[in-house]
Amino acid sequence: MSERYVLADLPKLADEDVDRTAALVKVLDSKTRLEILLLLAEEEKVVHQLVTELEKSQPVISQHLRVLRSAGLVSSSRKGREVLYALDQPDIIGIIHELASLEKLTEAQDELAELRKRRRENSGSAGGSIGAAIVDPPATVRPEVDPGLAPQTPKPVRD
Repeated sequence: MSERYVLADLPKLADEDVDRTAALVKVLDSKTRLEILLLLAEEEKVVHQLVTELEKSQPVISQHLRVLRSAGLVSSSRKGREVLYALDQPDIIGIIHELASLEKLTEAQDELAELRKRRRENSGSAGGSIGAAIVDPPATVRPEVDPGLAPQTPKPVRD
């Protein structure tokens, strides 16, 4: 499946095709949604089966299913009192596998993970955490009296 593409052999994408692709990539930007798609590729499932297999809460799974349905990747149908979910676009599984096989992407993820690990180690050695610090200004720039929240506008003069 891992064929290499030559840019000259590919048609130019129209703006609406790029927009649609960007929207699809946003939908695929969740590990849980990818896992749902892979499970639905095996067989149709009801929500409680996905909840059990993915060990996530029912509201979380339902929200992800809503996103997948609105993108047209998943369809639903009633089965008695339950809703049965099915993969509506089976070709997406090949795309997921193709993305998973990208070497450079994997290397970049490994580099990012290593960078994050080093940052955590460095911040841990300083005894602090990553984030903003509250710093007390030096006495030379501090006012004698703290103005607090006193209004700067004069009070009205009464006649």
